[in-house]
Amino acid sequence: MKKTGMVRVAGLGLGLVMACCVGCREWFPRRVVTWADLVKQLGDFDRIARLDVPSSLIITSFDPKGGNDDYNNFVRKSKTPGWVVLADLKGPGYMSRFWFTGAGGERPLRFYFDGEKKPRIETTLDEFCAKNGPFFPILAGNENICWYSFVPIPYHNRLIIEAKEGGDQPGGWPRLFYQVNYASLPPGQTVASFPAALSAEDLALLQKIRDRWKAFSTERPLPGPVSAETNVLLKAGMALDLFQIPGPALLRSLWIQPDFDAITASALARENILREVVLRIRWNRLPAASVEVPLGDFFGSCWQRSRYQCLYFGLTNDTLISRFPMPFEASARISLENQGTQTIALKAGVGFEPLKQWDPAWGYFHSGWHRTGPEDLGKPHPVLRAKGRGKYVGCIMAVSSADRSYWMLEGDETIRKDNEEMPAWRGTGLEDYFNGGWYYRNVLIRPLHGLPFKVPFRTVQYSLHLMNPTLFRSSLDMVFERGPDHASRGWMESVAFYYMAQPCQAFARLGAPAERLAPIEDLARMTLMTELWNCERLGDFKGANDYLDRYLERYPDFPFAGVLRLRQLAYAEREKGFDTVRPAYERIVATETNELVRQYANILLWYQQSSSNALLMAFANTRTKVYLDGREIGESGDPERLMVWGLQVGSGRHVLAMQAQWRQYPDWNQAMLRTHQGDVFTTMDWKNAINPTPGWLSPDYDDRSWKSAGTCKGPPDEPYVWVMPDPLVDVQSKAVGLSPGSEWPDHRGMIVYRKVFDLP
Repeated sequence: MKKTGMVRVAGLGLGLVMACCVGCREWFPRRVVTWADLVKQLGDFDRIARLDVPSSLIITSFDPKGGNDDYNNFVRKSKTPGWVVLADLKGPGYMSRFWFTGAGGERPLRFYFDGEKKPRIETTLDEFCAKNGPFFPILAGNENICWYSFVPIPYHNRLIIEAKEGGDQPGGWPRLFYQVNYASLPPGQTVASFPAALSAEDLALLQKIRDRWKAFSTERPLPGPVSAETNVLLKAGMALDLFQIPGPALLRSLWIQPDFDAITASALARENILREVVLRIRWNRLPAASVEVPLGDFFGSCWQRSRYQCLYFGLTNDTLISRFPMPFEASARISLENQGTQTIALKAGVGFEPLKQWDPAWGYFHSGWHRTGPEDLGKPHPVLRAKGRGKYVGCIMAVSSADRSYWMLEGDETIRKDNEEMPAWRGTGLEDYFNGGWYYRNVLIRPLHGLPFKVPFRTVQYSLHLMNPTLFRSSLDMVFERGPDHASRGWMESVAFYYMAQPCQAFARLGAPAERLAPIEDLARMTLMTELWNCERLGDFKGANDYLDRYLERYPDFPFAGVLRLRQLAYAEREKGFDTVRPAYERIVATETNELVRQYANILLWYQQSSSNALLMAFANTRTKVYLDGREIGESGDPERLMVWGLQVGSGRHVLAMQAQWRQYPDWNQAMLRTHQGDVFTTMDWKNAINPTPGWLSPDYDDRSWKSAGTCKGPPDEPYVWVMPDPLVDVQSKAVGLSPGSEWPDHRGMIVYRKVFDLP
């Protein structure tokens, strides 16, 4: 059944024309480009829609033999013994992205400009990608087991990037994986090389851009000005036009707010609408849809609602938001089709502004969803296959392996454009493309890249190319390997984002609604706690509670169901306060027949009885003793269970410590102390030493010579998957797993981790 109930927008809203409208500007207004000009592009979010910008090229350490040894492959040896050349770039141009993994943060780097004999930048990975200005987070970072930077590095004639050589240890370690994105300036433009010293104005500008980027990761902004909005009832089988907008205009925001709470059939049914409802956008009254994507995926919520914000999409509360700039000349038509079986009430809105005239340098926004599965073994996963002139600007990728491993993430991406004989863009691994490494660590949200979901062995990740897009004249073919040699079984689901010079049919393959539902891998029953920690790390406590509703519906016979319901009460306590849930806790203590549930309820009640009551927790997969203020509290070492002790802690200085045995990788140690004055968790600033001198249990012990603690993936990490449920909210999601890594060559004795802290 089809029905048209669209909002026709005649007036485009006076006062919505922004003073900074860039619809008619050249890429740069002057011939000589400065470093400040390039930095400003990081804050020009409309730039992503322009077709008159430089195309990004890439140099990587990909395996030239086509295998999986994507490391220690360099442009050439340096003239300096022991050094290698990562990139040799001819100007005028600029480096737009730097990514590196496989070596420690002390790995030296050198940047030579314009034939200079002395490097203008001489640094290390840590300094270049996080610790020294102007390369501060959030524009650069050392996260998810890699280093990256989006700070532009311009060069007038030439830029040579060198690193200290790797591969001098067994197994080819250090294994240097790297990617360098760069762009050449158009004819008639030139650029000054990166300055040896930045001015106060330059640093202030960079800070301003950082602040703009941070806002999308911390404030979760709602849509901006609303030009039109509507309320609709989308019945099963109905196709409904939401808006039709005359042009020329620039669509700045689109938001849709389904009434999830009104869907009472089941918790699973509420989440299914993300894949059952299809969003379509058509330009200039053409019948073909240039956007054709399941509702949730388009806004970054692929398998379930994921509350986060990046620069161009996200979810705030239950409002799905897109901020991709979408210019159009004649008209825009935005519609939804409900291919499911339940009626959906929703609100929707758009924010847009008129353009004085159409500028052909704008591109028309396109987006399509594509899914491949185990039946496609032996073939790559296509993200985008486009014909015509356009610009690829990123994707969302959901991966679910059926092989009980992360090996599927070893697949490289390739981008072949304009009928190249060999693709010029060749990646080094799926997670590398998304600014991660080694199958990631934990969920992470950043303006242009992120990992909103990770459990064994499923991931959702996104990457957006604001400064490093790929422009093409006649065609583009982007694919991901299905693991090395396309040999991994599982599902790959992608949303491509791109702009075309003319509207055309989106590259999409939706299939039937049942074929789009999230794949249920047979380990999903076991990854319960990791999914909850994902939500908590994103600050999505409502999402964690909703996930428990779905889990209990899917597995009604789950033996720890009582613990999960108790955890739901703990989420309610966090939101509404202890007094609202105390009667429920007391009722559980009085009537619950499950001893474990009753014990946990007693713990939650006891903690609230005195401001000096505290909970000390530890989680480790090696035998570990836990100490507070010199007193041994208990022992941990069960990789499936969090240990919990109740104790009293007063104000003043304290020392929390762990003493652990060596264990072969994967190994981890976590400690968490919850007090009414604040929480203490294992973090990277903890100190560690192997076989330290006596006295380390004292707060006054001098540990200045100790090293900062190393971290691990997870925990848990494969092959450990299952963790016994508990009701202790926002605990293990905050704590970092500590590990000595390679710092313990003989594995003798004990390692000690310690943290000195003060409580008011």
